[in-house]
Amino acid sequence: MFDARIIANEVLARAWAEGLELTQIDVQKIVYFLHGHHLVEHGKPLVKSEFEAWEYGPVQRSLYDGFKKFGDQPISEFAEKFDPIKRTTAELPKLTDNAAVSTIERHLYKYLEVPSFALVEMTHRPDTPWSRTIESAKTHVNVGMRIKDDLILSHFEGLQVS
Repeated sequence: MFDARIIANEVLARAWAEGLELTQIDVQKIVYFLHGHHLVEHGKPLVKSEFEAWEYGPVQRSLYDGFKKFGDQPISEFAEKFDPIKRTTAELPKLTDNAAVSTIERHLYKYLEVPSFALVEMTHRPDTPWSRTIESAKTHVNVGMRIKDDLILSHFEGLQVS
């Protein structure tokens, strides 16, 4: 399992290599979809923290915090780690895990072709982990609106994998 920012940086590097620009919404959704595929294919999470059900779909708070300065504009810098004691930032490590790289190589490029609004729509369909979490919160307490990995796994198991 990896810090979501490490996965996001790999996504950004590959998108930029293709001459593509990504916004925060794109990165959030793509990391979520990669996480779901990784759960199915490798039996373990790609990202170590849970996704949260926000208005525009699944969100990793660390990605939001790392990229919020870009607003709805294309991201132009990699996410960095912050040392709260020294009050400094530093580069995050590169992704070298074979299973994680395999998931990214297998699935990233199909999501890079999808417009932002369509990525959001894909997460908002009925019976998705996001929509089920939102519905459940109407009758059950879910502090932080966490989307459980078992919901994500069962959803992605039902998808046609290409």
